[in-house]
Amino acid sequence: MDERRLTAKEVADILGFTTTNLKHYASLLEGQGLQIYRNTRDHREYMQNDVKLLRAMQYLNRERSMSLADAASFVMSADTDIDAILTPKKTVINANDDANILEPIRVVSEDNDNDSTELALVNAQLSQSLAVLADLQSQLEASHQLHTQFMASIDDKMSEQATIISSQAYQLKQQSEMIEQLAKEMDELKRLQVAERKRSIWSRLFGR
Repeated sequence: MDERRLTAKEVADILGFTTTNLKHYASLLEGQGLQIYRNTRDHREYMQNDVKLLRAMQYLNRERSMSLADAASFVMSADTDIDAILTPKKTVINANDDANILEPIRVVSEDNDNDSTELALVNAQLSQSLAVLADLQSQLEASHQLHTQFMASIDDKMSEQATIISSQAYQLKQQSEMIEQLAKEMDELKRLQVAERKRSIWSRLFGR
């Protein structure tokens, strides 16, 4: 007998999702290559394996602080053991003959697949952290470059203003010298005019 497909409402209830959250999870998995069955009304219907992938994504996001996009990529990886992600580790407690004394609790993996999956999770989280750090470094470098460009622009503006001020000062100095020269020439002209008037008066008085 074929496995019964589950509706979105049934899967959402199983996982404690809203149907909107389920749709987002499913879209991310489909983006990684998962083909989820759609009925004649174009509504998704889920198989048990689809539910396992969704549950693994939920675990990685909530318990491992992995982004949903990274979790979708991780669970769809060919070498990822979904059962190992969803299977809790066994805790073994050994007791001595004395019932009041317990040895330290030893936690052992159910099998080597759990260990490899844990290592893969750590590597995935480390890669995510390194990517965040690389992005921050890029932002800092871009900010530093902008600051350097801004300071260089300020220096250019200040140099340009200094050149303009120097040129204006030179022009003012030239204008001042010209005005001073014109004043001297006016004084000389007035002196000559006065002298000429005096000669004209003496000429009229004694020239005959």
